[in-house]
Amino acid sequence: MTIELRSASRSDPGRARERNEDACFSGRYVFAVADGLGGHRAGEVASSLALEPIAALDQFPPKKAAERLADAVRRGNRDVFDRSEKDSSLKGMGTTMTAIAVDGARLHLAHVGDSRCYLIRAGAIEQVSRDHTLVARMVAEGKITQEQADTHPQRSIVTRALGADRDVDVDEVEIDIVPGDRIVLCSDGLTGVVSDEEIRQLASDDTDLEGICAALIDEANARGGPDNITTVIVDVGGTLEGVAPAAHRPRPRTQRRTRRVPVRPIVWSLVLLSVVSAGFFGVRAWADRSYYVGVNDERVVIYRGLPVNVLGFDLSRVEEPTTLSKEEVADWYVPRLEEGVRAATLSDARAIVDERIPRANGALPGVDLPDASPSPSAEESP
Repeated sequence: MTIELRSASRSDPGRARERNEDACFSGRYVFAVADGLGGHRAGEVASSLALEPIAALDQFPPKKAAERLADAVRRGNRDVFDRSEKDSSLKGMGTTMTAIAVDGARLHLAHVGDSRCYLIRAGAIEQVSRDHTLVARMVAEGKITQEQADTHPQRSIVTRALGADRDVDVDEVEIDIVPGDRIVLCSDGLTGVVSDEEIRQLASDDTDLEGICAALIDEANARGGPDNITTVIVDVGGTLEGVAPAAHRPRPRTQRRTRRVPVRPIVWSLVLLSVVSAGFFGVRAWADRSYYVGVNDERVVIYRGLPVNVLGFDLSRVEEPTTLSKEEVADWYVPRLEEGVRAATLSDARAIVDERIPRANGALPGVDLPDASPSPSAEESP
């Protein structure tokens, strides 16, 4: 089997935004879409910065590029995080990342956030990536249906993004591809207003890839264009000899979701071990050496302890309230606070509150807005 690739890409600010904070890359066999978060130009910086390690992979052989794809996403995360730490005007910036590398008849996906990767085959569309959003989590937990999620007022709140922390969990998926497949990468400026079925219809039965990109963006803009819109279309061509197409139905599988050591299972193991050996009060004394920033009664507070519960007993207590309310925090960062942002010391926790939590109105911690009446686009965060 011989695989040949053609591609096209297009990005548009949409109707409601003055600045385009999306970015994309379309190479020989490496392709990506990034949707910047943060406003005040910070999102634009984050998406462009995170794409640089991805674009650099296109100079390597396909196999090596595929092997290094997830690491390139992690490198982009560190670059965004480090830049925001050094430049106070970029505090709180972040970006999604959906990147693919094609190695022969194998597609490798590395994904963080709510931009998407679709596979269109034989007239059917399948979402290969998984949304890292609050509503996707609620669907997975059975709290709401997928139909409710599609119109939920908080559907744009992401629970994972590049730049939020020095380390990030990266979803990794591999699928088989065959000649005739079409791959669509896009930001949520498209999927927020155009359904999967409509994307399938617009992206099928046309060999003009530039025209498909334009049609998808035009459709999103016709429905208000409330966000930046970016699409990358990749056509899989080539020859298939002696193999029945049905034998190549895609079977996405997550191979390595993360290389980080999972924190919560370790915490629970240590808690259980401590309960058995020293009892609950020994565990409480151990937990009291930790701090985290969380939410209590709609207000951001600093906790002493760990964000876990053992036998009905919380292993944390409010150590210090802050003047910051939950409503003042950027929507995409709220789920992180609800889970608890760990800190080594009380002073570190205070620094997180003062310097690292992005604000809902686009202002950066400790920095006044440059204009008393900012434009709507400057206040919004994708």
